[in-house]
Amino acid sequence: MARERTLSDQAFEQFPQAVIIVDREATVLSLNPVAERLTGWARGDAAGRPAADILEVRTETGVNLCAPNGALRRALRLGTRINTHFAYLFRLRTSDDPVRVSYSVSPLQIKGKTPDGAVIVIHDVTPELETIEARDALMLAASHELKTPLTTLKGLSELLLDFDLSEAQRRELLQDLHGQADRMEQLIGDILSVSRIDSGRISVDFSRVDVASVVHHVCEEVRPMLKGRTLKCVVPDNLPAVMGEARKLHQILVNLVNNAIKYSEPGTQITLSARGDRSVVRFEVSDQGVGIRKEHMPRLFEKFYRADDPAVRRTAGTGLGLYIVRSLVTMLGGQVHVRSRPGKGTIFIVTLPRAEATARPRPRVAAGA
Repeated sequence: MARERTLSDQAFEQFPQAVIIVDREATVLSLNPVAERLTGWARGDAAGRPAADILEVRTETGVNLCAPNGALRRALRLGTRINTHFAYLFRLRTSDDPVRVSYSVSPLQIKGKTPDGAVIVIHDVTPELETIEARDALMLAASHELKTPLTTLKGLSELLLDFDLSEAQRRELLQDLHGQADRMEQLIGDILSVSRIDSGRISVDFSRVDVASVVHHVCEEVRPMLKGRTLKCVVPDNLPAVMGEARKLHQILVNLVNNAIKYSEPGTQITLSARGDRSVVRFEVSDQGVGIRKEHMPRLFEKFYRADDPAVRRTAGTGLGLYIVRSLVTMLGGQVHVRSRPGKGTIFIVTLPRAEATARPRPRVAAGA
């Protein structure tokens, strides 16, 4: 019996959700550590007080959990369990922002049919709602960004179908079609990458990566996208290998160069360089574009973030590319930094561990692990 009591006490103390136990008069008997943190009330201070003193939980329609017509009183009166899927917990004791919660009130019956008390379980649903909001934002951004190339594709295809064009005109339209298809492919790739990163379904198979071949491949891949800009690739001889995955490094560099292209004017130069530096290999992508103001720097790698700047807003984008870059660099055990001067240009710096600086091959690692 003593062992069962100990297990019961441990379960109460370690339960991952807030638990408050009240008697039939709705007076607080006890609350667990999660409830202490959520409400701001210590157990010793809360015990003996009316539940309404420590709990200000309201549904979207304004009904208070502890009001005469609220869920607690109804559960005690009717002896039935009551669930609410969405409410706000107001932390009056700490003056913190309200917390979005769900809760259940279950009557406790020791003898007879009349409830002797109730247990209130409160679950902070903020993480779940943030996930839903992020998913909705991703879908909204994707649908908005896909609409433009789809509209263009439709218009170009109608021109090809409806008009008798010269070979040169047909070729120009087909090149435009190809460019819009590339844009859609990149957008869909970004969406899939974000989905895998956020769900922990992306992994890295660590091995030695020939940096020079990856950089040369990136330079060749992005050249058709330059449209009047010049790209300078600087790869010294005897460039050391990194410990990572070639596909992930390729994706990082392509995203950074594409970012430089988007925010640079035709006639300017973009530079992609790599060099060995002590225990790391240092990659730099620099441009002579619009630059980034200081106040935007802290949020630059956030998902969906795009600076509130006319020079940025007039360029299409979802705000996913730099989020993907930071996530992949972190997975590879590296770091990413940025330096910028508004109106002068930006330099993104990525450092990854040199292969010889790694004692042993690293295991396959999944995102979020």
